[in-house]
Amino acid sequence: MKNSKKLKEFIFNGLLLDDSLDKLEKSGISVREGQKLKGVSRIEESDFSPRIIYDATKMSSVFTVFFCLENAVRELIQERLAERHGPAWWKDKIPTKIQDSVSKLKEKEKLNRYHAQRSATNIGYTFFGQLCQIIINNWDDFSDLFPDQHWINSRFNDLEMSRNIIMHTGVLPEIEIERIESICRDWLRQVG
Repeated sequence: MKNSKKLKEFIFNGLLLDDSLDKLEKSGISVREGQKLKGVSRIEESDFSPRIIYDATKMSSVFTVFFCLENAVRELIQERLAERHGPAWWKDKIPTKIQDSVSKLKEKEKLNRYHAQRSATNIGYTFFGQLCQIIINNWDDFSDLFPDQHWINSRFNDLEMSRNIIMHTGVLPEIEIERIESICRDWLRQVG
């Protein structure tokens, strides 16, 4: 009787865990080894040439790196400036030119209410190059993380050239992909 109860509890807990893992997977968090993200299901590979599919597949991993790194930089900026300057950090610490650029994007978005919002935060409306400007303009808040401003600037400049190719459906040669991987590793080791 005692073993039967333990077995039932074990099975029930396993089912609860499996359900929780399914929910995480559905929300986009990969938690099971070997699970791959699915692409847009309404598009078939046969709809496009093998070359386009090959290039898209190859560049999708590079896009993932850019997506993660760019959003990690946004998180770093937001967390660091909010922690050190409070809720008014955006108004007080972001250059007016960048604030104006973000306001214009948000106004344009308001005209197209049918479309999903880009972001719930102002930092989500910034462009990649603007992130570097924000860090450099607030150097006192970030100088403990980086060797110098040139280190940040040179990496952002290299990344931005490659990023623009990827975001406009271009294909990067292997040497550029290796450079992106190297810069990303540098960033992760530097920031922690």
